[in-house]
Amino acid sequence: MKSNKPMFWWGGGLFILLVFLFLYPSIFGNANRTNSASVPCLIRNFPLVQHIHPIISITVDGKPESIPAEIGLSASCERAVHTHDDDAALGVIHVESQDKRIYVLGDFFDVWGKSFNRDGYIFKASVDEIVLEKPASLVFKDKQQIKLEYLEIKK
Repeated sequence: MKSNKPMFWWGGGLFILLVFLFLYPSIFGNANRTNSASVPCLIRNFPLVQHIHPIISITVDGKPESIPAEIGLSASCERAVHTHDDDAALGVIHVESQDKRIYVLGDFFDVWGKSFNRDGYIFKASVDEIVLEKPASLVFKDKQQIKLEYLEIKK
């Protein structure tokens, strides 16, 4: 009579490996972060947990400012929050993450390396026509329309 122990060990090992691969991004997602405010790099060939596309527009004194392509993309890292070439002019932000973390507008600005504040300008932010008191904490949702407006302070 043959023993079922080798089959048991192979099956158990495979199960543990699959659980590890599935849970790795949520358990170790902070490993790629430089600080608590940064956004992790995606791990190749791991499934995405969320994939949404908020839209952002920025105007300065009523004139549109384009959103650069490839914010958050480099040869070594694709951040969970980024832009692409083909839709950067439209202001599409890609939130493609392997964790269930809630991503906010402040995360996008962290990845971009920009601040909301601009010297000599009054700043106004809204989402879907609702004025925001704290734009950095705006939680990203699919297809929401984010508008950032800068008006020069007249002296």
